[in-house]
Amino acid sequence: MSLVITGRRRSEGVFREGFNGPLTYKQMKTITILTAACAGFLLITGCATTPGKGNAGGNNAAPPAGIVLHRDKDIEGVWLAPGFNFNGYDTLLIEVPVFAGVERSNEAEMRAMAMRVLPEQIAEHVGRKSLFRTVTTRAEDVKPGGKCLKLQSRIIEYEKGGGAARYFAGAFGGGQPVIKVRGQLMDGEQVVCVYEMKRSGESAGSRLGGVFMSDEEIQRNDIRDLASDLSDFFQRTAGLK
Repeated sequence: MSLVITGRRRSEGVFREGFNGPLTYKQMKTITILTAACAGFLLITGCATTPGKGNAGGNNAAPPAGIVLHRDKDIEGVWLAPGFNFNGYDTLLIEVPVFAGVERSNEAEMRAMAMRVLPEQIAEHVGRKSLFRTVTTRAEDVKPGGKCLKLQSRIIEYEKGGGAARYFAGAFGGGQPVIKVRGQLMDGEQVVCVYEMKRSGESAGSRLGGVFMSDEEIQRNDIRDLASDLSDFFQRTAGLK
């Protein structure tokens, strides 16, 4: 599309696009409001997170060699070793997550919250499924001689979000917190399951009324949703649902 300038001088002209005649006051007002809104959105979304350091190039690195992920309902990507189905184990040990995303200075507190809440929520939701006699985040709870699975998590993408950006475009994902996790389950030294899950403003409240919710409240809901979907997958794969 071409831009047309009316008037004798550029300083007196008005930029027009898609209008066949002189702009009316109402059209000028609409353009002014839309321009201000777009400028505000770009400014705020640019300020929602600050530049950081970390494994920016490796956040979305491929899973281990030979492993191809496929979607399974609410699990964006998953792989299972042949014959593995979560049955036959006494204990699930959920290890402390590793942060492998970009570290931004304005996200330290929220990042620590996510690192703490993620294993807690997984333990709580998996513990409700009666798949394992013991679901724990403490290595000392693992009984000698029992069959144990270890769940290891890496947060490979992370943003705390921003309420101001949600005001303008929260319904479309703007300003929503982001957490993407790659997890794997280990039977001894053997990898038996790999999965990837990403959550960003999953609740209706965060999309429709996210401006009235804190970043932490939304991300806690997202982590809870992730843990619930993961536990459902475990149960479904074990043939219990």
